[in-house]
Amino acid sequence: MSAVFPPEPRLGHLLQAVARNDVPARLAAPAGDTERRVWEIAFGLMVRRRFLTDSPLAEIGRSVATAVNFHAAAALPALDAEMLVREALGEKVPVEEIDVAVRSGVHLLLSASLADELAMTDGELDDLIKQAEKLAVPIPMPAVPEEAPAEELS
Repeated sequence: MSAVFPPEPRLGHLLQAVARNDVPARLAAPAGDTERRVWEIAFGLMVRRRFLTDSPLAEIGRSVATAVNFHAAAALPALDAEMLVREALGEKVPVEEIDVAVRSGVHLLLSASLADELAMTDGELDDLIKQAEKLAVPIPMPAVPEEAPAEELS
């Protein structure tokens, strides 16, 4: 740790800070797959808190448009953002071609906008992020005991 560069906060702190408008989103890009997974899970939890699985596309579109306009500097593609929301609601939509950077931006910035739209308290946001972090931890596979070599009978 140096005096110039503070230690990197845990992922949840970054998501919380962006949701509270405490840091610019460009400073909070996820560093790796684990962080992206937490943001994806937090995004899914947030989306399912805000929308029902059968929410009208117009309702989803309004929330996405609000978020995209609020975070205009990030230049998020609205259609991609809408598709990711619909995917989080369980709909089969073509999202495979969406760039990782776009996904991360949508997950982060739409989560922040949805937290604002839902008027989530700091405690509610903390709980949601803790839940996402817990869900992102891979479940270890049980160890398969090695079979001992068969002893020769004499």
